[in-house]
Amino acid sequence: MDNRFTTLNISNESSYTIKLVHKELSKISEYFSGSSVSERALVIVDEQVHFYHRDWIESTLGKIFKYLSSYIVPSGEKSKNLSQFSSLLHWILEQPIERNTPCIVIGGGVVGDLGGFVAASTLRGLPLYHIPTTLLAMVDSAIGGKTGINHSTGKNLIGSFYQPIGVFADTHFLSTLNRKEWTNGLSEILKYAFIQDKGIFTNLEELFAQNYDYEPPKWLDVIYRSAQIKSEIVAVDALEKGTREFLNFGHTFGHAIENIADYGTFSHGEAIFAGMYAAILTSNKFLNAKIDPNLILQYAYRYNFSLASIRYLIPDLIEQMKRDKKVKQSHIRLILLQDIEAPVAYIIENENHLSAVWEQTIDTFS
Repeated sequence: MDNRFTTLNISNESSYTIKLVHKELSKISEYFSGSSVSERALVIVDEQVHFYHRDWIESTLGKIFKYLSSYIVPSGEKSKNLSQFSSLLHWILEQPIERNTPCIVIGGGVVGDLGGFVAASTLRGLPLYHIPTTLLAMVDSAIGGKTGINHSTGKNLIGSFYQPIGVFADTHFLSTLNRKEWTNGLSEILKYAFIQDKGIFTNLEELFAQNYDYEPPKWLDVIYRSAQIKSEIVAVDALEKGTREFLNFGHTFGHAIENIADYGTFSHGEAIFAGMYAAILTSNKFLNAKIDPNLILQYAYRYNFSLASIRYLIPDLIEQMKRDKKVKQSHIRLILLQDIEAPVAYIIENENHLSAVWEQTIDTFS
């Protein structure tokens, strides 16, 4: 299998390589060469990844570093909280670390966001390396430098932008993912198709038609293209002051679902899938777009969730949307579509107009 890499250049701020391989974790040693490399590395790893891949990870990193200190993070969105952040920070500060001690974060989006934020906060910034192990992390969360944790009032409200030194994705990790983790990643891949490259729809159709649903090597092209899109957008707008906002398509709706159900009732992918459907309805309603909702609903059979439990929480969902980071002058700000591959930021001046969108969305997924 050919290996892929793309380089993310963020103006004059930083530049790093995103590598994509299959069953070649040993190639991560290319990131750690030269006399300045630390003898010790900090490893922050998701508990499920540690369970399935511990020997492979430790044998690989053990050939690069003389000392490894590992912290295992409980799996799940609820680990992205102040308590876990505090525990992890205390653990790191108790280690014999120096400013060049690398922090290697291994896991999905939760561990990546949490570990990245801790790396950014320790000694004003430790060298950060991401080894994403989920489809979602490989195509989205490990790329671009967003780190952070959730708060009871909203998702990802505490955090910072902190770019890694490198991102190394080995699709072998995908071999132990459950179906829900695959759909988490699928939601983000669909996002890229909607906002920038409709050719991804064709790629997915081919994968599913040939029953390559859960065969990691077959997903190399789709993962690479998604990572490439994310890199291109972040390169010109690292701090989300412009076009990077387009990556939030469907997310304001989706984050409201996650928060109102107390993180864990719905997976991130389920919430974002429903959120993108709601964003399409809103695009058709407010922008007079002509986007066929079936373009996303054709993938609904791959998901297994119901929004019936939040049917009577529409006022709370709208209130949650008003707490989103993208709100401006107290108005909800959404990323909508004028057409496929034509995203735009749109301010909803009367949020009550979203009630009908929520009702239709909940009915569709009940």
